[in-house]
Amino acid sequence: MNIRTIEVCPYREDWPQAFAKEKATILSILPKNMLVQIHHIGSTSVPGLSAKPIIDLLIY
Repeated sequence: MNIRTIEVCPYREDWPQAFAKEKATILSILPKNMLVQIHHIGSTSVPGLSAKPIIDLLIY
């Protein structure tokens, strides 16, 4: 049997900046003429909400 531990932590003020950094990294490797939208989704995108400390992205 495999037991997984899931960490949930209080909201961290640096999550929006972590998202912005990931977004910038992704955009920097895509062709400049490629039209994409990148959104911060999931519980880390909600100010004040406890969450698993994983930045979720939606790219389309």
